[in-house]
Amino acid sequence: MPGRGAAGYSRRWFLQAAVAGCAALVAAACSRGHSKSNNARPTLPSSSSPTTSDFPLGSTLDVGTVAGLRAAVTSTRAPRYVAQARAYVSAFPPELANDARGVYPAEVLPLLDAGLVVLHQRCPHLGCRVPFCESSQWFECPCHAARFDRAGEYRAGPSPRGMELMSASIENGRLILRPGTTYPGLPIGTDTTRQKPAGPFCVG
Repeated sequence: MPGRGAAGYSRRWFLQAAVAGCAALVAAACSRGHSKSNNARPTLPSSSSPTTSDFPLGSTLDVGTVAGLRAAVTSTRAPRYVAQARAYVSAFPPELANDARGVYPAEVLPLLDAGLVVLHQRCPHLGCRVPFCESSQWFECPCHAARFDRAGEYRAGPSPRGMELMSASIENGRLILRPGTTYPGLPIGTDTTRQKPAGPFCVG
């Protein structure tokens, strides 16, 4: 019966077209979703110095008196975190400052003589923020277990070097940070502080 055959053909054609159309819509939606997820994926910061848009070159930040900072770091047994600069003001044994000459950048030496060192919070491995572990008295990266002593010198893990040093100076007894300028961390094998872990590690 010709009419029935034509109707059957039309139904089959309609169903095939509908299935093809649905498949095309699903593929397009998946493609848009994949593109959006790629664009939204966070990127880890690099191990280079902070950009001038984040920290304009020449900008300064007064974080307090050297005497007050040393007293706070000593009494709490922990570095002072300066959120505006994304930095730690940590302790350095002043009696070992002479051992750091020729190892640390010359600009940093007056701070070491004063018993302080300023470290950028970023791990040189992949850019994670490195917290300070109170039990071990070391900086320990939670991402891949890189470890650094209280002065930011490399101790273990996948980091290619120690923590970055932030430019700073002492002016009229006050510590002035320059967040727009950092120095690369010291090479693996540097051990001027000879600081051993004080207790259990926070990151396994």
